[in-house]
Amino acid sequence: MKQSRKASWTRRWAWGLSTLLCGLALAAAAAAQTAAPVQGCIPADSAAAPEPATAAGKALARGNELARAGEHEAALAAYQEAERTAQAEAEPRLASLARANAARAAIEAGHTTQASAELAAVSEEISAFRDPATRAHLLIHLARSYRLLAERVPSADNARARAAELLTQAAEIAAEAKDERQRSYALGYLAELYEQEGRLPDAQSLGQRALRAGTLADAPDAVYRWQWLLGRLQQAQGETEAALASYRAAATTVSQLRRELALSPVDFRDVLGQDQNELYLELVDLLLRASAGEADASRRQALLVEARNTLELQKNDELRDYFRDECLAVFQDTAPDSIPGALVIYPVPLPDRLEIIVGGAGGLQRFATPVDRETLGAEVRALRRELSDRTSLDYELHAETLYEWIVRPLEPMLASTAPETLVFVPSGMLRTIPMGALRDPDSDHFLVQDYPIAIIPSLTLTDPRPIERGGVKLLAAGLSESVSGYAALRNVDRELEAVEASFPSRSLVNDQFVADRFEREVQARPFGIVHIASHGEFADDPSESFLLTYDGKLSMDRLARAVATSQFRQEQPLELLTLSACETAAGNDRAALGLAGIAVRSGARSALATLWAVEDRAASDLMIEFYRQLQDPEVSRAKALQRAQLKLLTLPVFQHPGYWSPFVLINSWL
Repeated sequence: MKQSRKASWTRRWAWGLSTLLCGLALAAAAAAQTAAPVQGCIPADSAAAPEPATAAGKALARGNELARAGEHEAALAAYQEAERTAQAEAEPRLASLARANAARAAIEAGHTTQASAELAAVSEEISAFRDPATRAHLLIHLARSYRLLAERVPSADNARARAAELLTQAAEIAAEAKDERQRSYALGYLAELYEQEGRLPDAQSLGQRALRAGTLADAPDAVYRWQWLLGRLQQAQGETEAALASYRAAATTVSQLRRELALSPVDFRDVLGQDQNELYLELVDLLLRASAGEADASRRQALLVEARNTLELQKNDELRDYFRDECLAVFQDTAPDSIPGALVIYPVPLPDRLEIIVGGAGGLQRFATPVDRETLGAEVRALRRELSDRTSLDYELHAETLYEWIVRPLEPMLASTAPETLVFVPSGMLRTIPMGALRDPDSDHFLVQDYPIAIIPSLTLTDPRPIERGGVKLLAAGLSESVSGYAALRNVDRELEAVEASFPSRSLVNDQFVADRFEREVQARPFGIVHIASHGEFADDPSESFLLTYDGKLSMDRLARAVATSQFRQEQPLELLTLSACETAAGNDRAALGLAGIAVRSGARSALATLWAVEDRAASDLMIEFYRQLQDPEVSRAKALQRAQLKLLTLPVFQHPGYWSPFVLINSWL
C-alpha cells in the first residue's frame, strides 16, 4: 500500500507539474505576442482572421464571434459597425472585408435582398485595391458568400456561377502575385463547388493543385481542408485505400496544427473552423466500413483500434473546444482491453447507421444497427422529453426502441463476458439521456437493473482506479433556503447530515456557503470528496454554466479552477465531485458535454451529477444511500450508484425513471 500511495502521489505531482507548465507556457505566449493574425489566414468559415486592434478590427472580430455562435442578426449589426468605423478610420480593406462578411450574415439571417446589394457593392470596390493579395482575399470572401447564397436561395440567379468566376479570378491574381496561400484557398474552394456539382474528376484535379499550393505556402490550415476534400472525392469514386490515406493525413495535420496553436493567442476556431469533428467521424466511418469487409482478423482488429483511437482524438478535441482549454488534462495510456471487468461502449451515430464499438478483455468488436442519425436523434429527444414527465409512462416505447438499437446487438457479447460494469462513451445527443433508463421489452428490466453504468467523455482522459477510502475527508456544501428566486431545497439539510456521517467532514450550509469561503475551504484542506447540494446548470456556453451559492452564482469554470488548483498542494486527490441538484439544458448535447467534462476540467477522478432537475426528496434519498454504499471498500462507485438507484426503484413513489435515472456517474467507475 505504501508503494501504491507513492506511485499515486508521483502521478499527481506529474499531472500538476504538466498542467502548471502548460498554463505558464500559454501565459508566456500571450504576453509575448500581440493579437496578430496567422499570416494571411483565410478561416474555413470565411470569417475574417484576427485584425489589428483598432475599433474597426474589434467590431469585425465581434461579428465573427457572433456569427460562430449562430447569432446572425447581431453579427450583421457588428459587421455594419465595423464597416462604418473602418471608413471613418480610412481603412478601406477592413471596410470591404466587413461588408463582405455582412453580406454573409445577411444571407444567414434571411435578408437576401440586402445581401445581394452588399455583394454588388463589394464587387465594385475590389478593383480599386492595387495590392493583388488584398484583391484575391476579398474575391475569395465574396465568392464564399455567393456560394452560400446559392445554397440558401436555389433560385438566386447565377450565384454559383458567379462564385466559380470569382474564385477563378482569385486563383489567377494570387498566382501572379506568387501568393500560394491565397491561391490554395481559391483553388480549394473552387474544387468544393465542383464537388457539389458532381464534377468529381475536375474537383479532384483542383484539390490536388490546392494541396500543392498550400504545402508550398506552409499553410496547414489550408492543407488539412484539401487533404480532407481529396479523401471525400476518392471515397466517392471507390478509391478506398487512397481515401484512407488522405483522411489520415488530414487528421494528422489537424493534430499538429492544434499543438502549434496551443502556444499562440490565435483562436484555433478562426483557423480550423468548426467542422473538424466531422472530419474525424468521416474517417471513423471509412475505417469501420473497411473493417467490415476485411477477412484477416488481425487486420480487422487494427482497423477497429484505429477507429477507436480516432474517436478518442475527436472526443478530446471536442472537450477542449467546449472549454476552450488546450491544456485540459494529461492523457492516460488506457485501452479498453486493459480494463478487467468493464466493457467500454462507443455508440457512434453516423449519417446512415448507428455503429457501436465495444472494447473488453478480448479486444474490440463492432456492431451496426441500420438506423440513420436523424431518426436516432428524434428518438433520443423523445425519450429525454418523456423521462422528465414523471406523471406519464410515455417514455416506455422510446426506452425500449433505444434498447433494441443500442443494447440488443451487444447481448451475445454481454452473455459471454459477464462484465461487472458498462462504461459508455456517448456522442452528441446520446449524452443527454441516461443509459440506465433503456428498457428491455422482453424482461421489463431497465439496463441499470442488470449492470452498474458509468459514462465518460473519453477513455484517454479517464483514470479508473478505486477510491482510497482510508483518510478520505469530505466537504459538504449546500442551500436549503430559497436564494435569488430559486426554490428552497427542503431536504438538503437531511441529505448533508447523512453525507457528513459517511466520512470525516466539514460543512457549509446556507449563509456559510458563499463563493469566497467555499474556495478557501477547498484550497486549504485535502478533501477527497466535495459534495454540493444546490441549484446549478450546465449551459451550451460554459461561461454561462453556474452553481448557486448564498451570495450569487459560482461559475462552473471558477469551481473547476478552485478544485484543480487545490490539487497541487494536496496528497489527497479529489476522488469525487458530487453535484446533486444540477441540470443541463433540455436536449442540449453541448450542455451535456459540459456536464460530462466537469470531472476532467476540475481534475476530479469522478463526478456524480444529474441530467435534469430531480425531485428534492428523491435526490436526498438517493444520495444518502449512495454514500452509505460507498463506505464499503468492496463496492465500486458505479455499484454504489446502481444500488442507490435500485433502492429508489423499489419504492412505489419513486419507481418512475424520472426520479432515479438522471443521476449519472462520470469518469472513474471503480
